[in-house]
Amino acid sequence: MKNIIIRSVFFLLAFSLISGAAVAQQEKGKGKEKIEKALKKGKDKTEENFNKAKDKVKKEKEEHHDDVEKASEKAKEVKEKAGEKLKEGHAYGKNKAELTGKEFGQERARQAKILKEEKKEELKNSISKGETKAIEAKEKIKKAKDKLEKEKKDLSEEEYKTRKEKIEKAEKGLKDLEEDLKKASTSNI
Repeated sequence: MKNIIIRSVFFLLAFSLISGAAVAQQEKGKGKEKIEKALKKGKDKTEENFNKAKDKVKKEKEEHHDDVEKASEKAKEVKEKAGEKLKEGHAYGKNKAELTGKEFGQERARQAKILKEEKKEELKNSISKGETKAIEAKEKIKKAKDKLEKEKKDLSEEEYKTRKEKIEKAEKGLKDLEEDLKKASTSNI
């Protein structure tokens, strides 16, 4: 749309310059034929460009209309799906088969207890895995420190500092891991 406006302003400006030149030439009395030809060319070009701009605007309107139609169709589909979901329901107890309210409630409670126990087992397993990883990491860090101290004489200061920083980063990560494990083990297990 901006391009259309810019083009039309450009052509109007060009047309006014051409017509201004024509007026100046008429005052001098020279080249009337050239001016008329230039004016005809200018008019033809402006009309041609104006028609192109109109066509372009029509195409954009049609494309926009198509986009609006597609969006409205998608909105209808979403509404239909949402309506179907509302019919199905999200609440527990919609499909309780032949169970009474009390029986269904007891069954749900039993399932919740089982799920809670499974989560506890998963948490215990992940804590034990985390603890073994922490122990392995401690050993690796200790070995890296020892190796660094042995090779300190052979290394440049920069390389020594970079390796030491890496080891310190690893120690910090290990410390964070140990804190997380403590929090997890003290939570409701």
